Amino acid sequence: MEEHAPSQHAIIPVEGPSVDPDLPRLHLKIMAEAAERLLAADDSARMVDELFALIRSELRLDVFFNYRLEQDRLVLEAHAGLTEEQAAAGAELALGQAVCGCAARERRRYHVTGVQASDDPLVAFVKQVGLDAYACTPLVYGGELIGTLGFGRRWADRFSDDEISLLHTLCHYVALAKHRLQLEQDLRAGIEQRERLLNELNHRVRNALQLAVSMVRLEAASEADRACAAALARVGDRIEVIAAAHRPIYAADDLRTVEVAELLRAVSTGLKTSTVRVIGAPRTTLPIEQGVAFALLIHTILTLGCPSGEPASIEIVGDASTATVDVIVKGLNMQADLLGGRFQRAFLRQLSASAASDAGAVTITLPVRSDER
Repeated sequence: MEEHAPSQHAIIPVEGPSVDPDLPRLHLKIMAEAAERLLAADDSARMVDELFALIRSELRLDVFFNYRLEQDRLVLEAHAGLTEEQAAAGAELALGQAVCGCAARERRRYHVTGVQASDDPLVAFVKQVGLDAYACTPLVYGGELIGTLGFGRRWADRFSDDEISLLHTLCHYVALAKHRLQLEQDLRAGIEQRERLLNELNHRVRNALQLAVSMVRLEAASEADRACAAALARVGDRIEVIAAAHRPIYAADDLRTVEVAELLRAVSTGLKTSTVRVIGAPRTTLPIEQGVAFALLIHTILTLGCPSGEPASIEIVGDASTATVDVIVKGLNMQADLLGGRFQRAFLRQLSASAASDAGAVTITLPVRSDER
């Protein structure tokens, strides 16, 4: 490009640091307020609108353009000071097209002066908008191009060095804020995708278990031998417990653990022989691979201890001195061997737990940490 006199048109790449330590005090105040707002922003386009409203009067600005990079094109995300026709005309830019496209392609800041005196096709759009001075900054974070942000004025043919420094610094803040918002959006999308997959998996597991329950029930109903039919019925009950235990497992926020109280509520809800209350429930978790064993252990104790549908209750008590949690099942008929069966012993081993019975209650001591001890 040819050299231009100061009063003539020039497209000036801006080099050097974006922050001038000698900025006027008012500019520093604007930077501080802008940084605070951008840190709290939750909408990418609206935050630039609010930034423009903050600095428009002080810098006597007329227009801003905020472009977002989409693949190899710039898409106008937010703007002010344009008519609908002008916004439509500048809705998309190729990299290298117009001032913003050049700033994006070259990742360089530009200060365009004396626009109305220029016939350079590169400034045709900002000239048509009526600007006479324009400053454009590529929005870059960690080497990644996010888009561009430019500000223009119609009443003077240039910005001062202090104004250029302030605008470029604010654009740097905007790039940081946009990067943060994109990370948050990606995180939310990942969480939503995980939840969709978990819901689908839970639905399929539940359907498969329910099919297994139905098949076992049919076999039990057609079995002439009463002892065999009773054994099949118990198998069906246990599969139903496994299905009930999967609900809190898949609903857990932490995929490594499941809450003990939620497991107990799931088991008691599906219990056919008794009404169970879960009381005194601090937030206590088990490793997720132990969840089904715990649910089956509680179901077995309740089935044997409340054969006629007597009401029972379960209390969860944390013990900070021993780093254990006691799950106390009360209201049981102690005539049955509630803890001596091979299933109960196997479940206790899997849980690394101990158990004791006394005065109509069974206490299971789990080596887990309660968050509320």
